[in-house]
Amino acid sequence: MITDGYRCPDCGGSDAYRSRRRGLVEKVIQPFLLLKPVRCANCFRRSTASLFASAREREPRPPVRPRAA
Repeated sequence: MITDGYRCPDCGGSDAYRSRRRGLVEKVIQPFLLLKPVRCANCFRRSTASLFASAREREPRPPVRPRAA
């Protein structure tokens, strides 16, 4: 149960990315409950999953090039 893989509650997909922690609940309380925020790679719904569930790391954003004046 705690080590089961991620399953999206909306679309049922099993592919997820880690999401940034936002707010007091996600930064302080969820780690004590062994939960982490994740985002479904199929439907992009944000939810929580066990710290032990597999989820890919966030992909880095490409660097922003300065615009020519």
